[in-house]
Amino acid sequence: MYKNIQKTILLVAAALAGTALAAPTTSSTSGKAIPAPALRARDGEYYMDIVSKWRSNLGLPALAEDGTLVGNAQKTVVEGNGQMIHQLNPGTYGQTLAPGQPDGFEHVFVGGWLCEIPTLPGLNGVCDTELGQGWYYNGQTGHAEILTSPNYSRIGCANAVGIWACDFA
Repeated sequence: MYKNIQKTILLVAAALAGTALAAPTTSSTSGKAIPAPALRARDGEYYMDIVSKWRSNLGLPALAEDGTLVGNAQKTVVEGNGQMIHQLNPGTYGQTLAPGQPDGFEHVFVGGWLCEIPTLPGLNGVCDTELGQGWYYNGQTGHAEILTSPNYSRIGCANAVGIWACDFA
Protein backbone atom coordinates (compact mmCIF):
# COMPACT_ATOMS: atom_id res chain seq x y z
CA MET A 1 0.00 0.00 0.00
CA TYR A 2 2.81 2.44 0.89
CA LYS A 3 4.43 1.88 -2.51
CA ASN A 4 1.16 2.73 -4.30
CA ILE A 5 0.69 5.90 -2.25
CA GLN A 6 4.32 6.87 -2.83
CA LYS A 7 3.99 6.25 -6.59
CA THR A 8 0.79 8.31 -6.72
CA ILE A 9 2.43 11.19 -4.85
CA LEU A 10 5.39 11.18 -7.23
CA LEU A 11 3.19 11.01 -10.33
CA VAL A 12 1.04 13.91 -9.11
CA ALA A 13 4.12 15.94 -8.14
CA ALA A 14 5.69 15.26 -11.53
CA ALA A 15 2.51 16.21 -13.37
CA LEU A 16 2.21 19.47 -11.44
CA ALA A 17 5.87 20.29 -12.04
CA GLY A 18 5.81 19.26 -15.69
CA THR A 19 8.58 16.70 -15.25
CA ALA A 20 8.89 13.37 -16.97
CA LEU A 21 9.11 10.16 -15.03
CA ALA A 22 10.98 7.22 -16.49
CA ALA A 23 13.05 4.33 -15.85
CA PRO A 24 15.40 2.66 -13.45
CA THR A 25 13.79 -0.29 -11.74
CA THR A 26 13.49 -1.44 -8.16
CA SER A 27 12.16 -4.73 -6.88
CA SER A 28 8.69 -5.13 -5.45
CA THR A 29 7.60 -7.40 -2.63
CA SER A 30 6.55 -9.95 -5.28
CA GLY A 31 10.14 -10.06 -6.53
CA LYS A 32 9.20 -8.59 -9.92
CA ALA A 33 10.92 -5.47 -11.18
CA ILE A 34 8.80 -2.33 -11.06
CA PRO A 35 9.70 1.02 -12.60
CA ALA A 36 11.12 3.62 -10.24
CA PRO A 37 10.68 7.28 -11.13
CA ALA A 38 13.63 9.04 -12.72
CA LEU A 39 13.27 12.80 -12.55
CA ARG A 40 14.02 15.05 -15.45
CA ALA A 41 15.86 17.92 -13.86
CA ARG A 42 15.40 20.68 -16.46
CA ASP A 43 14.16 20.83 -20.04
CA GLY A 44 14.24 17.05 -20.28
CA GLU A 45 17.75 16.85 -18.83
CA TYR A 46 18.09 13.92 -16.47
CA TYR A 47 19.67 14.70 -13.08
CA MET A 48 22.48 12.25 -13.85
CA ASP A 49 23.44 14.39 -16.86
CA ILE A 50 23.98 17.30 -14.47
CA VAL A 51 25.93 15.16 -11.98
CA SER A 52 28.15 13.84 -14.79
CA LYS A 53 28.72 17.28 -16.33
CA TRP A 54 29.82 18.89 -13.08
CA ARG A 55 31.92 15.93 -11.90
CA SER A 56 33.70 16.08 -15.26
CA ASN A 57 34.19 19.87 -14.95
CA LEU A 58 35.79 19.23 -11.56
CA GLY A 59 38.09 16.55 -13.00
CA LEU A 60 36.39 13.82 -10.96
CA PRO A 61 35.39 10.33 -12.12
CA ALA A 62 31.78 9.69 -13.03
CA LEU A 63 29.36 8.33 -10.44
CA ALA A 64 27.11 5.41 -11.37
CA GLU A 65 23.40 5.69 -10.66
CA ASP A 66 22.28 3.06 -8.15
CA GLY A 67 18.64 1.98 -7.82
CA THR A 68 18.95 1.27 -4.10
CA LEU A 69 20.29 4.77 -3.51
CA VAL A 70 17.52 6.29 -5.65
CA GLY A 71 15.01 4.42 -3.48
CA ASN A 72 16.74 5.55 -0.29
CA ALA A 73 16.75 9.18 -1.42
CA GLN A 74 13.10 8.89 -2.44
CA LYS A 75 12.17 7.39 0.95
CA THR A 76 13.97 10.25 2.71
CA VAL A 77 12.21 13.06 0.86
CA VAL A 78 8.76 11.45 0.90
CA GLU A 79 8.90 10.65 4.62
CA GLY A 80 10.40 14.08 5.37
CA ASN A 81 7.23 15.62 3.91
CA GLY A 82 8.86 18.94 3.02
CA GLN A 83 11.36 18.95 5.90
CA MET A 84 15.07 18.23 5.47
CA ILE A 85 15.46 15.21 7.74
CA HIS A 86 18.46 13.01 7.01
CA GLN A 87 18.04 9.23 6.91
CA LEU A 88 20.99 6.92 6.35
CA ASN A 89 19.09 3.90 5.05
CA PRO A 90 20.82 0.55 4.41
CA GLY A 91 23.33 0.96 1.59
CA THR A 92 23.68 4.74 1.99
CA TYR A 93 26.97 6.12 3.36
CA GLY A 94 26.49 9.82 2.62
CA GLN A 95 23.50 12.05 1.94
CA THR A 96 22.86 15.61 0.82
CA LEU A 97 19.54 17.45 1.17
CA ALA A 98 18.45 20.87 -0.08
CA PRO A 99 15.24 22.68 -0.93
CA GLY A 100 14.46 22.77 -4.63
CA GLN A 101 11.89 21.98 -7.27
CA PRO A 102 12.13 19.00 -9.64
CA ASP A 103 13.31 21.24 -12.49
CA GLY A 104 15.91 23.00 -10.31
CA PHE A 105 18.45 20.23 -9.74
CA GLU A 106 21.42 22.08 -11.26
CA HIS A 107 20.75 25.09 -9.01
CA VAL A 108 20.75 22.74 -5.99
CA PHE A 109 23.70 20.58 -7.09
CA VAL A 110 25.97 23.49 -8.00
CA GLY A 111 24.73 26.47 -6.02
CA GLY A 112 23.43 24.66 -2.97
CA TRP A 113 26.13 22.05 -2.57
CA LEU A 114 29.29 22.51 -4.69
CA CYS A 115 29.47 26.28 -4.10
CA GLU A 116 30.00 25.66 -0.38
CA ILE A 117 33.62 25.52 -1.60
CA PRO A 118 33.62 28.12 -4.40
CA THR A 119 37.34 27.62 -5.02
CA LEU A 120 36.90 24.04 -6.26
CA PRO A 121 38.81 23.68 -9.54
CA GLY A 122 36.32 23.57 -12.38
CA LEU A 123 33.67 25.83 -10.87
CA ASN A 124 35.34 28.79 -12.62
CA GLY A 125 33.36 31.56 -10.92
CA VAL A 126 29.94 29.93 -11.44
CA CYS A 127 29.15 30.51 -7.76
CA ASP A 128 28.97 34.25 -8.51
CA THR A 129 26.29 33.66 -11.17
CA GLU A 130 22.58 32.90 -10.91
CA LEU A 131 23.38 29.25 -10.06
CA GLY A 132 25.06 30.33 -6.84
CA GLN A 133 22.52 32.94 -5.76
CA GLY A 134 20.18 32.50 -2.80
CA TRP A 135 22.25 30.06 -0.76
CA TYR A 136 23.65 30.74 2.73
CA TYR A 137 26.37 28.33 3.81
CA ASN A 138 27.38 29.66 7.25
CA GLY A 139 30.82 28.09 6.82
CA GLN A 140 29.36 24.69 5.99
CA THR A 141 31.31 22.59 3.45
CA GLY A 142 30.03 19.06 4.14
CA HIS A 143 27.78 18.79 1.09
CA ALA A 144 30.58 19.80 -1.30
CA GLU A 145 32.92 17.40 0.47
CA ILE A 146 30.49 14.51 -0.04
CA LEU A 147 29.92 15.38 -3.72
CA THR A 148 33.66 15.52 -4.43
CA SER A 149 34.81 12.67 -2.18
CA PRO A 150 36.83 9.89 -3.84
CA ASN A 151 35.22 7.48 -1.35
CA TYR A 152 31.93 7.34 -3.28
CA SER A 153 31.32 5.74 -6.67
CA ARG A 154 27.51 5.51 -6.73
CA ILE A 155 24.66 8.01 -6.40
CA GLY A 156 20.87 8.09 -6.36
CA CYS A 157 18.76 11.24 -6.16
CA ALA A 158 15.07 12.03 -5.75
CA ASN A 159 12.80 15.02 -5.26
CA ALA A 160 9.50 15.28 -3.41
CA VAL A 161 7.61 18.04 -1.61
CA GLY A 162 10.21 20.65 -2.60
CA ILE A 163 13.27 18.78 -1.30
CA TRP A 164 16.12 17.17 -3.25
CA ALA A 165 18.06 14.29 -1.71
CA CYS A 166 21.10 12.53 -3.10
CA ASP A 167 22.43 9.40 -1.45
CA PHE A 168 25.97 8.14 -1.96
CA ALA A 169 27.89 4.90 -1.56
